[in-house]
Amino acid sequence: MSTRIIRQLIRSRQQELVELAASFIRIPSENPSPEFKKRSAEMGRHISRYLAAKGFLITEHRRSENALVTVVCDAPLTRVPGPRLLFCGHTDVVPAGDCSHWTFDPFSGEVRAGMLLGRGASDMKGGLASLIFVAGLLQEFAPTLNLKGSLGVIASPDEETGGIEVASLLDQGLIKGDACLIGEPTDRYHPNAGEKGKAWMQVIIPGQTDHGSLQPLYGISAVRRGAAAVEALTKLWELKSTPPSEPCQLLYNTEWLLSQSLGNPLLSQLLYRPSYNPGVIQGGTNVNVVADKCIIKVDTRVPFGMKPEFVLDIARNLVCAVAPGAVVEPMVPCTNPNWTLEDRTIVRAMELGIQRVLGMEEPVFSVLLLGSSDASHFRRHGIETVLYGPGLEHTIHGYDERVSVENLIESAEIYAETAVKYLRSF
Repeated sequence: MSTRIIRQLIRSRQQELVELAASFIRIPSENPSPEFKKRSAEMGRHISRYLAAKGFLITEHRRSENALVTVVCDAPLTRVPGPRLLFCGHTDVVPAGDCSHWTFDPFSGEVRAGMLLGRGASDMKGGLASLIFVAGLLQEFAPTLNLKGSLGVIASPDEETGGIEVASLLDQGLIKGDACLIGEPTDRYHPNAGEKGKAWMQVIIPGQTDHGSLQPLYGISAVRRGAAAVEALTKLWELKSTPPSEPCQLLYNTEWLLSQSLGNPLLSQLLYRPSYNPGVIQGGTNVNVVADKCIIKVDTRVPFGMKPEFVLDIARNLVCAVAPGAVVEPMVPCTNPNWTLEDRTIVRAMELGIQRVLGMEEPVFSVLLLGSSDASHFRRHGIETVLYGPGLEHTIHGYDERVSVENLIESAEIYAETAVKYLRSF
């Protein structure tokens, strides 16, 4: 069977794909939320049932008794020895926020005017559904496709808060593979073959409580110190890295795309400087009480050629200069900037798949991600990893998130082309 036929099958069964994605959106697996653990388990069971019916072997991994469940589904394919390819996607989504700002129910999974609507449609339940749908087809038609090796599907439960569960299973050797394809939303013509590091930090600032009417003469307001710390940390942007030579082509590609195609030359600075977002501030007990504690949660992505530990040390110095006694600590384990070189088999297979499905109207090349993902955990274990998936970038983590149905189908076709090319290449 040719990949052209498998793509025709995807088109003929597209309603199954769309309904699968919609069913994922209807499970409100917001991370964090009071029902997150319950909804995460519901997502895992839903995926397990779907792939078990397709002939997959299902394993549920739990890091500890109270930890989230990571589902690993294995397709034996033809049982001919060969490489192990992993499909990975996360089941959690960021909170929908104030639903009054949405023009539709964020968990409806409705299809309207060719768009699939809802939280996670782009990030990344649409991509996850496309991966799982294609995985089922590959297992079903493995003999006629002459596939070698095996295929694993990983449902990661906590990517939005650091991907701790998948990282732990990789460290224990419970997840293994040669290459990994993650369905995160990307540009249609440009897969992500690398990403910035992560240094999420929590800043804990002490104060001295007193009656609010006596400020600023009595008491030390942790909130006022926190405001000074928020401003002081803007100097992280002044840091600039010297990238290593290895990812120079990926850096060049990304600079060109950011400055030329997207029309904002300043965006390329994010490749060489730490980003800085004070996403959460908590402090004080009441309006008439001097706050004795303030907590600031900061999202910083580390540029190529810089270490997260260096960024944390600079952050500590900046904070302590305006808030003596403050503590700056990582919220989750830090990750280094990481990449898979563009000449690796999985990256070339992905680029070729995009060309076959979308044609050559636009140049196809891999770029670097300004954010970060579960890819860092796989690359740390020598698993060559590439990101590609459907999505509307301006709706990701925002209101009215959505994805086009055509984009879901195209991505599924590209996943099929990529997987078949990779699993025939050894």
